[in-house]
Amino acid sequence: MPSKHPAGVLRLGLLLAFLPAVTLAADGPAGPTVRVEGALPKTGTLGQAELEKLGSTTVAWTSHGQTHQVTGVRVDKVLLHFGFTPGQMGKDVPVKEKVKGYREVLVATARDGFQAVFSCAEVMEGMGATAAFIVWQVDGKPLGPEAGPLRLVVTTDGEPARSIRQLDSLRVLDVS
Repeated sequence: MPSKHPAGVLRLGLLLAFLPAVTLAADGPAGPTVRVEGALPKTGTLGQAELEKLGSTTVAWTSHGQTHQVTGVRVDKVLLHFGFTPGQMGKDVPVKEKVKGYREVLVATARDGFQAVFSCAEVMEGMGATAAFIVWQVDGKPLGPEAGPLRLVVTTDGEPARSIRQLDSLRVLDVS
Protein backbone atom coordinates (compact mmCIF):
# COMPACT_ATOMS: atom_id res chain seq x y z
CA MET A 1 0.00 0.00 0.00
CA PRO A 2 1.52 3.37 -0.98
CA SER A 3 2.48 5.73 1.82
CA LYS A 4 0.09 8.58 2.58
CA HIS A 5 3.05 10.88 3.23
CA PRO A 6 5.80 10.23 0.61
CA ALA A 7 6.96 13.86 0.62
CA GLY A 8 7.29 13.82 4.41
CA VAL A 9 9.33 10.63 4.29
CA LEU A 10 11.62 12.16 1.64
CA ARG A 11 12.13 15.32 3.75
CA LEU A 12 12.92 13.20 6.82
CA GLY A 13 15.38 11.12 4.79
CA LEU A 14 17.16 14.21 3.50
CA LEU A 15 17.27 15.71 7.00
CA LEU A 16 18.83 12.54 8.41
CA ALA A 17 21.33 12.41 5.55
CA PHE A 18 22.60 15.89 6.37
CA LEU A 19 23.09 15.24 10.07
CA PRO A 20 26.74 15.10 11.05
CA ALA A 21 28.45 11.75 10.97
CA VAL A 22 28.73 9.98 14.30
CA THR A 23 32.48 9.52 13.93
CA LEU A 24 35.01 12.15 14.91
CA ALA A 25 38.16 12.97 13.03
CA ALA A 26 40.86 13.01 15.62
CA ASP A 27 44.42 12.15 16.33
CA GLY A 28 44.06 8.38 16.40
CA PRO A 29 46.76 5.72 16.48
CA ALA A 30 47.82 6.70 12.94
CA GLY A 31 47.38 10.47 13.48
CA PRO A 32 44.64 12.65 12.00
CA THR A 33 41.83 10.84 10.19
CA VAL A 34 38.79 11.61 8.07
CA ARG A 35 35.82 9.29 7.62
CA VAL A 36 34.45 8.79 4.08
CA GLU A 37 30.96 7.32 3.89
CA GLY A 38 27.66 7.19 2.06
CA ALA A 39 26.77 6.20 -1.50
CA LEU A 40 30.17 4.80 -2.46
CA PRO A 41 31.26 1.24 -3.30
CA LYS A 42 33.59 1.33 -0.29
CA THR A 43 33.66 3.48 2.85
CA GLY A 44 36.24 3.89 5.54
CA THR A 45 38.70 6.10 7.32
CA LEU A 46 41.90 7.57 5.94
CA GLY A 47 44.79 8.81 8.02
CA GLN A 48 47.21 11.51 6.96
CA ALA A 49 49.77 8.98 5.69
CA GLU A 50 47.12 7.35 3.47
CA LEU A 51 45.95 10.74 2.24
CA GLU A 52 49.52 11.65 1.32
CA LYS A 53 49.83 8.44 -0.74
CA LEU A 54 46.87 9.56 -2.85
CA GLY A 55 49.01 12.38 -4.20
CA SER A 56 49.67 15.33 -1.95
CA THR A 57 50.26 18.72 -3.47
CA THR A 58 50.95 22.27 -2.33
CA VAL A 59 48.75 25.04 -3.72
CA ALA A 60 48.01 28.69 -3.02
CA TRP A 61 44.85 29.57 -1.08
CA THR A 62 43.66 33.10 -0.36
CA SER A 63 41.52 33.57 2.73
CA HIS A 64 40.50 36.91 4.23
CA GLY A 65 42.97 38.76 2.00
CA GLN A 66 45.98 36.63 2.92
CA THR A 67 47.54 34.07 0.60
CA HIS A 68 48.80 30.83 2.13
CA GLN A 69 50.49 27.73 0.79
CA VAL A 70 48.45 24.67 1.80
CA THR A 71 49.52 21.04 1.50
CA GLY A 72 46.94 18.34 1.03
CA VAL A 73 45.14 16.07 -1.40
CA ARG A 74 42.32 16.85 -3.80
CA VAL A 75 38.91 15.63 -2.61
CA ASP A 76 38.24 13.94 -5.96
CA LYS A 77 41.25 11.67 -5.38
CA VAL A 78 39.72 10.61 -2.06
CA LEU A 79 36.35 9.87 -3.68
CA LEU A 80 38.03 7.88 -6.47
CA HIS A 81 39.97 5.90 -3.85
CA PHE A 82 36.64 4.73 -2.41
CA GLY A 83 35.32 3.72 -5.84
CA PHE A 84 33.40 6.80 -6.95
CA THR A 85 32.59 6.75 -10.67
CA PRO A 86 30.66 9.32 -12.69
CA GLY A 87 28.66 6.59 -14.38
CA GLN A 88 27.90 5.82 -17.97
CA MET A 89 26.65 8.06 -20.72
CA GLY A 90 25.20 7.10 -24.07
CA LYS A 91 21.99 6.66 -25.99
CA ASP A 92 21.59 3.08 -24.71
CA VAL A 93 21.88 4.08 -21.04
CA PRO A 94 18.52 4.71 -19.30
CA VAL A 95 18.05 8.38 -18.42
CA LYS A 96 17.92 7.67 -14.67
CA GLU A 97 21.32 5.96 -14.87
CA LYS A 98 23.19 8.49 -17.05
CA VAL A 99 26.22 9.88 -15.22
CA LYS A 100 24.55 9.02 -11.93
CA GLY A 101 27.68 9.80 -9.90
CA TYR A 102 27.73 13.37 -11.19
CA ARG A 103 24.22 13.83 -9.79
CA GLU A 104 25.27 12.88 -6.27
CA VAL A 105 26.21 15.42 -3.62
CA LEU A 106 29.08 15.59 -1.19
CA VAL A 107 28.54 16.84 2.36
CA ALA A 108 31.66 17.78 4.29
CA THR A 109 31.16 17.99 8.04
CA ALA A 110 33.29 19.58 10.75
CA ARG A 111 33.58 18.36 14.34
CA ASP A 112 31.20 21.12 15.49
CA GLY A 113 28.58 20.12 12.91
CA PHE A 114 29.27 22.91 10.39
CA GLN A 115 28.70 21.59 6.87
CA ALA A 116 29.52 22.50 3.29
CA VAL A 117 27.75 20.95 0.31
CA PHE A 118 29.11 20.29 -3.19
CA SER A 119 27.94 18.39 -6.23
CA CYS A 120 30.26 15.47 -6.89
CA ALA A 121 30.64 16.69 -10.48
CA GLU A 122 31.98 20.09 -9.44
CA VAL A 123 34.86 18.62 -7.37
CA MET A 124 36.01 16.16 -10.04
CA GLU A 125 39.11 17.43 -11.82
CA GLY A 126 38.42 17.73 -15.53
CA MET A 127 34.67 18.03 -15.00
CA GLY A 128 33.98 20.77 -12.48
CA ALA A 129 35.65 24.05 -11.64
CA THR A 130 35.85 23.53 -7.85
CA ALA A 131 39.26 22.66 -6.44
CA ALA A 132 38.68 21.26 -2.93
CA PHE A 133 41.51 19.83 -0.82
CA ILE A 134 41.87 18.01 2.48
CA VAL A 135 44.89 19.78 3.96
CA TRP A 136 47.16 19.12 6.91
CA GLN A 137 49.71 21.92 6.49
CA VAL A 138 49.45 25.69 6.02
CA ASP A 139 52.59 27.63 5.14
CA GLY A 140 54.72 24.55 5.82
CA LYS A 141 53.40 23.98 9.35
CA PRO A 142 50.92 21.39 10.65
CA LEU A 143 47.48 22.76 11.37
CA GLY A 144 46.95 23.76 14.98
CA PRO A 145 44.06 22.43 17.06
CA GLU A 146 41.83 25.43 16.24
CA ALA A 147 41.83 24.55 12.53
CA GLY A 148 42.95 20.93 12.31
CA PRO A 149 44.24 18.37 12.42
CA LEU A 150 42.63 18.22 8.94
CA ARG A 151 40.87 21.01 7.11
CA LEU A 152 38.84 21.23 3.92
CA VAL A 153 40.07 24.11 1.76
CA VAL A 154 38.34 25.27 -1.43
CA THR A 155 40.92 27.25 -3.37
CA THR A 156 38.51 28.27 -6.13
CA ASP A 157 35.84 29.86 -3.92
CA GLY A 158 35.86 33.65 -3.63
CA GLU A 159 35.41 33.45 0.13
CA PRO A 160 36.21 30.68 2.64
CA ALA A 161 32.56 29.85 3.48
CA ARG A 162 32.95 26.23 2.32
CA SER A 163 36.42 25.76 3.79
CA ILE A 164 35.92 23.72 6.93
CA ARG A 165 38.07 23.72 10.05
CA GLN A 166 38.49 20.44 11.94
CA LEU A 167 37.17 18.27 9.11
CA ASP A 168 35.39 15.20 10.45
CA SER A 169 33.81 13.42 7.51
CA LEU A 170 32.87 13.38 3.85
CA ARG A 171 29.52 11.82 2.97
CA VAL A 172 28.28 11.14 -0.57
CA LEU A 173 24.51 11.24 -0.97
CA ASP A 174 22.38 9.97 -3.83
CA VAL A 175 19.62 12.57 -4.05
CA SER A 176 17.97 11.21 -7.18
